[in-house]
Amino acid sequence: MMKDAFAQTLTVASYEVRKYLRGRRLIGMLVLLALIIGLILGVPPALGVKYASQPNVFVSTFAGFASLLVVLGGVLFAADALVSEHEKRTGYFLFPNPVRREVLVLGKLVASLVTSSMIISLYYLAATVAAVAVTGATTWEIGLSYAYALAYMAAVVGVAYLISAIFKSTVAATVLTFFLFTLIFAIVGSLLNLGKVAPWFIPTSAAGIIGDVLAPPTFGGPGGAFASFVPDATTSLLVFAAYFIAGSVLAILLFRRRELST
Repeated sequence: MMKDAFAQTLTVASYEVRKYLRGRRLIGMLVLLALIIGLILGVPPALGVKYASQPNVFVSTFAGFASLLVVLGGVLFAADALVSEHEKRTGYFLFPNPVRREVLVLGKLVASLVTSSMIISLYYLAATVAAVAVTGATTWEIGLSYAYALAYMAAVVGVAYLISAIFKSTVAATVLTFFLFTLIFAIVGSLLNLGKVAPWFIPTSAAGIIGDVLAPPTFGGPGGAFASFVPDATTSLLVFAAYFIAGSVLAILLFRRRELST
């Protein structure tokens, strides 16, 4: 029973990856990835600005865009994963053999995690290679930043799946996922910080560890009313894990109870 479920999960995952390729999402994301890397590496010389001589400082520029790249991956590879099965009514017509709903969700979840991880891995690989070429060195902090980016990616995917299980419209699920992580969470975190409440439980605040591990913030200057707050690494990783687990489990439960024909 478990063996059959595992095999079906892998089958669903492989189908999803092929669907990304057919829909040109993965190719589009790779093109965007190449564009971001090209701009980061090409703009400084074009403006006559020298690259940073320290590997951590050099890669911190890449890390500054890592959170946005993670969110885009969640939007493209997770936000419509479940809602599309309801909207297009394809949930029970993908495979010749019956597939339990939880297996369908798990397979799609694996595909989303693997595909998004590949994008982040290629991004940090390019950053590391560039750092070695420019500065002649690399550091373990770069590896930590990469690990933190993957952890944040899992949290984004988990929440995206929950949203996808709740909404009936692909557009609504996609738009909400994007603005939740680019705007809404940031506003809530800033307002809580303004009210002297540390927003340690906000995932976008926790995502600050991706860049802080490379270029720790300085607190010597004046702080603004909306100064950002970043929890410590342990707290941030626990927050990422909580969002991923809660989002994934709730998505499975909601998807199991929902009629595919509605």
